[in-house]
Amino acid sequence: MVSTFIDSDMRATIQNTNYGYIVAVYFDLHRNGNYQWHRLRNFGDRQGDAIEFRDYDVPKLEDSQVRLLIKNFDINRKYQRVNGRKFKVQSES
Repeated sequence: MVSTFIDSDMRATIQNTNYGYIVAVYFDLHRNGNYQWHRLRNFGDRQGDAIEFRDYDVPKLEDSQVRLLIKNFDINRKYQRVNGRKFKVQSES
């Protein structure tokens, strides 16, 4: 697992799982000093999209956006980069 250091309060990584490439952050969700890995998005077999999200998008996310992504994470929902910071859910084919 290769981590990308975001800042003193957060690190991001890509987990290679049976479900696909999942971007996760080491984050204090409850603001109590208890840091844990939390999954943000599943990119299925799209490793390049996961790398771009981890390296370019995650560092730009605000605290509230990270919390929303954690809350809404669904391991079965796989994302695909369309352009820039725009993503779409991959269609099941």
